[in-house]
Amino acid sequence: MTDDDQFESFKTALSAFMRQTHALVDRVLSDETHKSHLAPLVPWVSEVMSASMETELVEQVALAYWSRMGMTSTSTPARLKILELDGLSAAISQSLSLAAAPDGTASFAQTHLLGVCSLTVGSLLDAIGDMFPLVRGLLRSTQDAIDVARS
Repeated sequence: MTDDDQFESFKTALSAFMRQTHALVDRVLSDETHKSHLAPLVPWVSEVMSASMETELVEQVALAYWSRMGMTSTSTPARLKILELDGLSAAISQSLSLAAAPDGTASFAQTHLLGVCSLTVGSLLDAIGDMFPLVRGLLRSTQDAIDVARS
């Protein structure tokens, strides 16, 4: 696999992760039994999560992460990060495909997955560092939106 192929795989995995995380946040926030107190924040969370899925942002995050980590097609961290993002996307997809609880509450697994998503976005933030302030700000907002849904 060439460096370009590896980078495209990373962008694809990152994009899928952001889409699945957005769907999970929406699902958890629709739990009116436990999340009704967050109703005033739902529009902000929705806006942030929608922005995190934009193609341009995914491209910028991927490029910032890739250049900061010095990844190449033979890089083990690159392959591991792709596996992490793909695995988490699959887990979220599976949790969302299960029948919803009759009372509309989010499952323990979904709530737990939000925590893992927050950690994953945090690892991207840590890896990018301070070199890319715009990307860092957008990722920080995404992590904050996930954390709001967790509360």
